[in-house]
Formats: sequence, structure tokens, C-alpha cells
Amino acid sequence: MKFQLALATTLLLATEGLSRRTCGNNNPPVELIEQAILFEGMTKLKAGSDQADDDLAARAKYVPLHIHNVYVSQTRDQGYITEQDVQNQFKVLNDNFASTGIVFDLVSVSYTENKTWANAGSGSAAELAMKKSLRRGGYDELNIYIRPLRSGLLGYCTFPQANVAPNSDKFFLDGCDVLFSSVPGGSTVPFNEGKTATHEVGHWFGLFHTFQGGCTGGDFVDDTPAQGSATSGCPAGKDTCRGDQYPGVDPIHNYMDYSDDPCMTEFTTGQTTRIYQMWDQYRAPKW
Repeated sequence: MKFQLALATTLLLATEGLSRRTCGNNNPPVELIEQAILFEGMTKLKAGSDQADDDLAARAKYVPLHIHNVYVSQTRDQGYITEQDVQNQFKVLNDNFASTGIVFDLVSVSYTENKTWANAGSGSAAELAMKKSLRRGGYDELNIYIRPLRSGLLGYCTFPQANVAPNSDKFFLDGCDVLFSSVPGGSTVPFNEGKTATHEVGHWFGLFHTFQGGCTGGDFVDDTPAQGSATSGCPAGKDTCRGDQYPGVDPIHNYMDYSDDPCMTEFTTGQTTRIYQMWDQYRAPKW
């Protein structure tokens, strides 16, 4: 009975919508923050010597993509999405990352009916079992699991990590989990244009929330203005960090903020550079 009540609550959240974006990636690993600080310093040095990272911002990369739909039963309100939904989500990812030079190649799609896996919590034994069974490709290939999620989360994703051994638990858990009703045309209004996946995949590439460290910390990317708090809705002119030392208003249109889907439209040039810095450091094949 308790499980049934929890399941009903999860699906109710999915079908009635959420009032605020919720992401499970609020605390990047300390090691990744330290690496981001190093990258920020390197970028500033190059900019100061008139050797900006134009070569990184102008790169292109094909990323193999595997999408897994894991559902309770084959109905729309139990986590199941159609093949057209998968294609629509795939298109949104490519459209949203087009400015970065990233192109996703949809290599495989899987469908699995498994109530335990569909409702597995982050870090649980059930999640690990699911991903050991379904995950495809190497550490440079993206696996997205579209399914019901607990606690009202829209999604969560693993950040890149150093020295992830093949077939280790960290390797199998690598990827992104996305709420099934956030795909384009889903029921989680106003987060139903597929941009939850875009936001979460940004984390997979090593990007932080634009508001990550508040006014004094930020996301360690120079061209995202300082932001003191996450955005809700799409409030034009929102400016949480005031003063001459904090130029620009909050980047409410950035995919790495918490704005509503219709409000999110961009990655910055600096974020594009950071994606490739992180890729070369962590995800590029080591042969």
C-alpha cells in the first residue's frame, strides 16, 4: 500500500505539472569545481594574451546517444512514451546544442516494462541493476533513461569524472535520468518542451547551474552573468547581483538556469568552450 501511494504521488506530479524546475545536480563534485576553476583561469590567461579559445568554441563533436524508456506499464500515465516522442526529444537535443557544435547520433532506443526500475531512486540498488542491464557504449556515449522519477524531480545526471574504469559501478551509472512527462508535448507544464533533457545533458558535459555559487562564485564561466538565485518562470530583467562588479542581468534564458522551458534558449560561447575543455579532460577516448 505504501509503495502504491508513493507511485501514485510520483505520477500525479508528472501529470499535473510542477511549479518550479527541480534538478538533482545541486552539488558538483569538489574535484570538478577545482577543475572548472583551473579552466576559468586558463581561459582568462589566453584572453589576456589575445589567444582566446576560439578554436574550442568553433569545434564540432558527434556524440552517440542511447535512449531508454523504462515504464511501469505501456500507458501514457505510467511512464511510457512513443517512438515519435523519442524522435521529438532527439530533435530538441540537437536543436538546443546546435550552437555548441555538438551533434547527437541516435544509435539505439530501448523499451523496458519494469515497475521497480521505472521508480528506482538515485543511487539505489535498483537503479544500478537497471543501468547494468541497459547501458550501451563507452564513457564518451550518452545514455538517457526516460522514466518516472521520485520526489518531484525533473531529472538528474552524472558529471564527468576522472579514471572511471570500464564495467565499474561509476561507469554503469553514468548518464542522465529524465522525467517521462517532460518530453516535448508531455504533461508537465511548463517543463514539457524537452528542455529538461538539454539541461541535464549540460551537466553530463560538465556545466554547472548558472546560479551555482551565487553572486561571488557563479558557474566559473566568464560570460554567464553573476546570479544569486535560481529563476522561476521567465522574469524579464531579473537581477539578483547588483553593483558595478556584477555587470548584466541574470541569464534567465540560459539552459543551465531553472527557467520555464519556453524561456530557455541559449548556451554561451564560454559554456561551449567549457564543454570541450571538460570533454578533452574526461570523456575523450584515451587511445
